[in-house]
Amino acid sequence: MLGLKSGFQSRVKKLAPQAMGIHCMIHRYALASKTLPAILQEVLESVIKIVNYIKTKALNTRLFKELCKDMNADHEVLLFYTAVLWLSKGNVINSVFENEDETKLFLETQERKDLVVHFKDKAWNKRVAYLADIFDQLNKLNLKLQGRETHVLLFQDSLRAFVSKLQNWRRKTNLGNIAMFEKLCGVMDESHIQLDQFLKDEITEHLQSLEKEVERYFPELSQEQEALVRNPFCTELDISSIPDEIQDEYLNLRNDSSARDLFKVKSVTQFWCGMYQSYSKISMIALRVLVPFASTYLCEAGFSTLVNMKTKNRNRLELDVGDDMRLALTTFRPRISKLAAEMQHQASH
Repeated sequence: MLGLKSGFQSRVKKLAPQAMGIHCMIHRYALASKTLPAILQEVLESVIKIVNYIKTKALNTRLFKELCKDMNADHEVLLFYTAVLWLSKGNVINSVFENEDETKLFLETQERKDLVVHFKDKAWNKRVAYLADIFDQLNKLNLKLQGRETHVLLFQDSLRAFVSKLQNWRRKTNLGNIAMFEKLCGVMDESHIQLDQFLKDEITEHLQSLEKEVERYFPELSQEQEALVRNPFCTELDISSIPDEIQDEYLNLRNDSSARDLFKVKSVTQFWCGMYQSYSKISMIALRVLVPFASTYLCEAGFSTLVNMKTKNRNRLELDVGDDMRLALTTFRPRISKLAAEMQHQASH
């Protein structure tokens, strides 16, 4: 329905050619991070199978929890894998990795030899450790992309930095250096083994495929058209890349010392909003980049707030919940004491 070629976006752009359409960048990142080589995908599926065996039966869940308590484990439960939850893979892998001894012992008491055999495979353990490390990094970036005060430029900076990290990790892995993968290093040190060529090839293949997928889902990362928005006072900015009709206004802005000082102390968004009255044409170009929502975070936060509001105890809440939603989502804090002081006290009868 929102398709760029034949959907809603294409119909809007026929009437408003300058309108911009942005696919949620967090969603695109989640799609890009799904790529896994076949053997790592098998390891992930085996971990999910282990978790499902313990979690799908209430008795198994209670027994596993009691076992974790007796063994003073850091965690007492495993986490279900849910494909629609973008942080799910990393959380599931980490819960199994950190409760490895407890999970193995529980499966042995249940005589599930088909599942216990995985924990006895050193190669499987190393791959689980690597998945726990890489998904932990993926989840950190996912959380970094969330928030209220965000725009496209912040997303692009974070994604460019992540692509650079992938390239550096792949280079170091080829040299046999896996210090950036803490859990994998811990497993290797405990087992007193070296990084074999097969695992090295699997890691480099995965990192390379991740890099390609991110670049495929984010073609705008290579564009430099936002240079003006990022820093209008950059001396390397080519004025010929700016439309002719606003070049004079841009030169006035570039030589405005008060505007330059303001740029140093304000955020990019605050700066361009402050420049709109004085330099409306050049500011409009910047705001066209900064104003569009880069993700659906705010929308999903609103849905989550509504779910928390319409609980079982409030199932008769009116259909029009606009006022309640506004109060729940606003960042402003009412001055209750001032409002109460302005109210007329109830007169005695």
